[in-house]
Order: sequence, then C-alpha cells, then structure tokens
Amino acid sequence: MKNLLLLTTLFFIPFFLAEAQVTPETEVLEEFASPGVRGEGKPRGVVVSYERLPGFGIESESDNPRVGDGSGRIDRHNKFSVRAFAPLLNKPQDKVVIGFNYELEEFNFGGLTPASYDLYRYLEDKNLRSIGLQVLYLHSLNERNFYFIRVKGELNGDYTRDNINVSDYLKGTMDLAYGWKKSPDYVIGVGLQWGYTFGRQRVYPGVLYNRTFNPKWGVESIFPANLRVRYNLNEKTLFYAGYRLEGASYNLYVDEPPLSEFEDLELRRTDIKGLLRVEREIYDFLWFAVEGGFRQYYRHRLYDDVGSRDELIENDLAGAGYVGVELYLVPPRRFTQK
Repeated sequence: MKNLLLLTTLFFIPFFLAEAQVTPETEVLEEFASPGVRGEGKPRGVVVSYERLPGFGIESESDNPRVGDGSGRIDRHNKFSVRAFAPLLNKPQDKVVIGFNYELEEFNFGGLTPASYDLYRYLEDKNLRSIGLQVLYLHSLNERNFYFIRVKGELNGDYTRDNINVSDYLKGTMDLAYGWKKSPDYVIGVGLQWGYTFGRQRVYPGVLYNRTFNPKWGVESIFPANLRVRYNLNEKTLFYAGYRLEGASYNLYVDEPPLSEFEDLELRRTDIKGLLRVEREIYDFLWFAVEGGFRQYYRHRLYDDVGSRDELIENDLAGAGYVGVELYLVPPRRFTQK
C-alpha cells in the first residue's frame, strides 16, 4: 500500500501530534509548546477508511521490446485502511506515541484477456499491502519551541500471509522537525523527511503553517505536501477545502514472463488531490468524515529493481474524481474538558 502519505516529516502531523495532546490532569498546567492550534479536529485513536475512484484510462510505454506498450481501462481503484494510535508517554514536556497501520490498494481492470498487457493482468485484483509500525517522540523545549522525531517501518508490496519475507518488503522512513508556537492559534515549523512521497526514497523538506484566525476560520498547511482551509461550523462539524500530495512504493515479485525476468520490481506512484471534506460527530467519542474531489496522477512507473533509477514501464493514468469515507474514535469529551 501507499505510504500515506507524504513529502515531509510534517505530512502526518495532523494524526500523530493530535494523539499527543495533554490529559485533563496536565491541561491546566500545560505551558509547553506543541504543534496543535485551537480549533483543529479532535485527536484520533482508531481510524477505518475506504476510498474509491471510478473508471479511468491507462496507457503504458516501455523501451524494453519484450515488455512493450499497452493501454486499457481501470474500472475501479479501491483503497482500504485501518490506523490505530496510542500514547506510551504523556508528560507536559515529553510525549511518545505508537502507531499501527494496515492498508490495501487494488486495481480492477476492464476487459482483460490472456493477451492483455502483462502488467495489467498481474495487477488485476492484486492486493498491494502495507503494514506499518511507527514511534513518534515530541519534546517541548519551553512554551515556544518544540521538536519531534518519527521513525516508521513498513512492509510494502504484493505479499500474502504465505509468502511474506520481511527483508524483501521492508521500507523505512524517518522524520525530523523543529517548530515555534507563536500563540495558541499560530504555529510554524520546518522539517525533513527521508521517505517515499515521490516514490524513490530520498530527503524532502517541508514547512508547517498552522493558524486559527478566528473561531470559524483556520489554515492547516504543510507546504508543499498539503494545505487545507478549515471552517468550524460548530464544535461537532468541521469543513475543509484544499489539496494533498500522496505517494507510494511497492516491491513486486512477478512469477510470469516477461516481467519475471526482473527479480525485484518496484512500482512507484505520486498523485495530487484537490479535496473537499466534512467531519461530523456521531456520538461523543465516535466521528465520521466524507471526502471527495479530483485526483490527478503525477507519476506512476514500474522500475526494474528496488531503488533503481531505470524505468521499465511508464504509465500514464487519466485523472478521475474520487470519494472516501472514514469512521474514527476520539477521546470522550469528559477526558478533554476541565
């Protein structure tokens, strides 16, 4: 599966740093800096989500004459994920959060035959999986400055329970960030991520800008990875509009020629979403979200080896609308109010 995702160390900050918010016992005395601002959505413990794109076209080109070119249509592109977060340490100055994720990504092609393009036949109904474990450490230096470190390991690829080999699919990500809390409504920061937002593992920079302008309006931005304008209708309903970059990298081990001639294939993708989103409380600790918009693929390529720069197949995927739903748990109100 993917790895939500993302271009900077700060890309996952809405999920992880929210988890590190103070408990009722420390809330009154809390004077240490943190990345959150007033008006943001509630911290999440468990998140279940599903996303679907309807049909869109695909064209593939390869300089390898045995692989050749192809074209087709993807009837459905489905993504399912479960994420869970829990605090291991929650002190005023130091917070440690552990996170787990399990994700599936699937392509369903239309009109496939035994003579169809080899890559399409291999990916048809194939579950591209991602299982990840991560640890985040947030340290507040004082009431204005903080930094955090996040380390994540994932198994990304076409494995099943019967054929998984950790060394074949393991990918690591590390994030570092430093921030300044100008006020309870204004936070800025800078950071670096060593990760897979653009497919191949490399270092990406990012700038955090979180600001609440008034009780109704705010901005949550981690440039250039994402930007969202927030509108708080009330404490139970939030609206967002903005964009998000996403990337993924999957190791593939194909057993049919001609792709089986390459031992360690790697599929990398990067896309950008323009989105509208609404989050709404169902009951105290239970919320749901609906998100929709347009996804444009920036890059979708198959490489002849893991970490290689040599493209075996370059895929051109048409843009398409998408819709996603989420159901998630938050701390009960009695735990977050004085």
